[in-house]
Amino acid sequence: MTQTPETPIDRLDRLETALGRFAELTIQNIQRHDEVLTNLNETVLSQNDAIAATNANVNAQSATIDVLVANIQQLTENVAAVNQRVDSLAEQAVQDRQQAAQDRQQAAIDRQEFRTEIRQIWEYLRDRNGGSSPPQR
Repeated sequence: MTQTPETPIDRLDRLETALGRFAELTIQNIQRHDEVLTNLNETVLSQNDAIAATNANVNAQSATIDVLVANIQQLTENVAAVNQRVDSLAEQAVQDRQQAAQDRQQAAIDRQEFRTEIRQIWEYLRDRNGGSSPPQR
């Protein structure tokens, strides 16, 4: 089949139609890109808000952790002081027990000495009275 040559007007009309279709597709693509970019921008803004909220939460938790660490340090110091005091009291209790044992031993010695002295006095008085039994109360 032979092809009839196009006239310049037909050719221009065909090019104009093709360019018009190309322009419509380009406009549609630009509109879709604008929608995608708008959605992306909204998503980024939303994510930025979420990140800001997370950062605020992290900062608050960090401050809470700092307070807890300070409290733990203070409690550790308090426990160390209490342990030192308990050790001191335990040492004092050992010394007190030792002193009490010495006091009991000395008291037993003193009792025995008092008994011996009382017996000596009684024997002296008995011998002085001529062997009679001690006076009755």
